[in-house]
Amino acid sequence: MTRNTDSVDGNDEDLTGQSRFAWNLMISWTSQLVLIFSGFIMPRLVDEKVGQTALGIWDFGWSFVSYLTLVGLGMGACFNRYIAMHRAADEITALNKVANSVVFVQLIIASVVAMTTIIFYFSLPFFFSDSLQEQTQTAQWVILFLGFSLCMQMLAGSARGLLTGYHRWDIHNALHAGASVFSLTLMVFALYLTDLGVAGMAIGYFISTITFETLRFVFVKKICKDFIFNLRLANIATCKEMLKFGIKSMLSNVPPIILLQTISLILVSSIGPAALAVFARPMALTKHIKTFMAKFTLMLTPTTGAMQGSNDPKAIQLLFINMTKLSFAFCLPTLGFLFIYGDQILTLWMGENYASKELMMILSAGTLLSMGQDSSIRILMGMNRHGRISIVALFSLMAVFVIGLLFTGISNLDLTTAALLFVVPMSVVYGLLVPVYTCRELGISYLSYLFQSLLLPVIYLLPFFSLLYYSRYCFELNNHTHALFAFIFAVIMTLGIYFVYLVPSRLQRRCLSACKLIKP
Repeated sequence: MTRNTDSVDGNDEDLTGQSRFAWNLMISWTSQLVLIFSGFIMPRLVDEKVGQTALGIWDFGWSFVSYLTLVGLGMGACFNRYIAMHRAADEITALNKVANSVVFVQLIIASVVAMTTIIFYFSLPFFFSDSLQEQTQTAQWVILFLGFSLCMQMLAGSARGLLTGYHRWDIHNALHAGASVFSLTLMVFALYLTDLGVAGMAIGYFISTITFETLRFVFVKKICKDFIFNLRLANIATCKEMLKFGIKSMLSNVPPIILLQTISLILVSSIGPAALAVFARPMALTKHIKTFMAKFTLMLTPTTGAMQGSNDPKAIQLLFINMTKLSFAFCLPTLGFLFIYGDQILTLWMGENYASKELMMILSAGTLLSMGQDSSIRILMGMNRHGRISIVALFSLMAVFVIGLLFTGISNLDLTTAALLFVVPMSVVYGLLVPVYTCRELGISYLSYLFQSLLLPVIYLLPFFSLLYYSRYCFELNNHTHALFAFIFAVIMTLGIYFVYLVPSRLQRRCLSACKLIKP
């Protein structure tokens, strides 16, 4: 028996999550603003308080810990596809088998992450003492507590999957934002009121992680009424199925992580941690935009799973095209702004030592195609058709990177070359290969997809880019008033165009009625 709605407190609930999409997205993006606030403050404070090298150590610690995500085998929140699908099909027994099997596997994975972190801690001096020198012990403590924080996140992965499988992205992201605010408070305290430096920041992050990951289970008990915690419901067959799906999801998500962290480690080894600090700042700006997109596209996986559970392939096709069009409508102006004004943002944020105009332009333009089409892999994950393309994407990404590295050479590596080694493989694989495969799987013409999802947003934004270039021209002439007015006019005009061409007619009428511009 398949159900599309469920009675909750006397109200019909859309089990595909589409009715909660706008609300979840609003909360997700609001929480991301909190994270951006934290991300802007801490690097500047670290640079001013303990120096550029210490900031590079902090980035170096995150590079190491990012590799630990591979130990997770893609488990955790990715299984929300199964939760949403089983709820939509009214298969509560299957839901509990999946959830408890994931809890069991996560307990094992978290233990492995903890042991791996300890191994990293003791082995670090043997491999990086020459490049880290007197900062080696600090780097050890940073890796230790960031690694233990990841361990706690692995333990709470099942809670993330349950909440998002129930389409409660609002709670998921609110907790994420709360953890960011709390960790920011603790890190500032450690930086200014102790002598622990970035090691104290890592301890503060660990305390915040424990607190808010524990709260996730509290909300699971309150929200996920169908879920019953009982590890006896876990079984080997379901564990294998979840591991298989998780590994495929990991192969979909981790290649960019491997690529970026490999480039970061090469930079530390060849140029030093201070160079990594410079490289990481413009990368952080583009990463903030990517995270905004991830908040948007991650919701597509359980929604697609629920649609598949309801046997609605046409809805999945429409979802893919519309969500990609909206993704580009968001990415194009934000990345375009960084392309034109990014060096000024870096100067304002971190100072002139971090402001590389060429580096910012390469990263903002080079990440457009992959970032704007993140919906491709999310839709495939929701349909459980992401395994083959994930393997192809992994090997293709690394092949393009290795070819580029052989062409440039490690000895000639500089920051702009490092940026190209990141954006070119990403554009080839996630900007072209994966979307073409997704169109084929969904039975959609690729040219039709490009026209609707990419070409139309580009046409809509031509006035925006023209005015933005004029604004920068005025800025270079020190005519800041004209530059500001040109930018404001560009934003207002773009919002008007988006309202006419992208906002659904029903929502248009509702907005105009609320503003008393038309009759209700």
